[in-house]
Amino acid sequence: MLDVELKYLELHRDDLLKQYGGKILVISGEQVTGAYETMEEALQGAAAVHGLKNVLIRRPSEAQIHFTAPALTLGILSANTSQPNSSSGEGTGR
Repeated sequence: MLDVELKYLELHRDDLLKQYGGKILVISGEQVTGAYETMEEALQGAAAVHGLKNVLIRRPSEAQIHFTAPALTLGILSANTSQPNSSSGEGTGR
C-alpha cells in the first residue's frame, strides 16, 4: 500500500524540498496533489480531492512514518467529510 507514492517521494525528495520547502505534501501515484502548511489542512485537502482513496501525506524532510486506516478502507468506519469541523469540542460530549 502506497508503494508508488513512497518510491516517488524517495526518488524526488530533493526536488520536492526545493519546490515546496517544509510544506506537507499530499501525494497520489506519482503526483503531488496538494501542498499545505498544517497537517489539518493537508488532511482536509486530501479528503476533499481524494475522498477515501489512500494517499501519502508527508513533509519531504521528515522521517518515514507509515499510517493506514484499514477500518476506513474496509468500510467498518466511515468518514463524513461534509460535517463541519468543530475545534471547540462543543456538542461532542466532552
